[in-house]
Amino acid sequence: MIQDITMAQKKHRITKEEALSFLLTYIVVEQNQNIVLDQLTLFNLTNLALRAVDEATDSEGIIPHEIIESLAKEYLDTL
Repeated sequence: MIQDITMAQKKHRITKEEALSFLLTYIVVEQNQNIVLDQLTLFNLTNLALRAVDEATDSEGIIPHEIIESLAKEYLDTL
C-alpha cells in the first residue's frame, strides 16, 4: 500500500504523449524508417513510450531523449 502511494507520487519527467511523439520522430525522420501504423505497431510503440516514461522517472541522471533513442534502436533491431 505504501509502495503504491510512493509510485503515484513520483513526478514524470516526460509524458507518454511526448515520448511517443519523440519516438515516432526519431524512427521516421532521424532514422529514415518507413513504418505502417497499424493497431499492433501503434500498441507496441505506445508500450515503448510508457517504458521510456518509467525509465526516465526512475533515472534522474539520464536525459529522456537518450532513453527513447536507445529503446527505439532496440525496436528497430527487431524489425
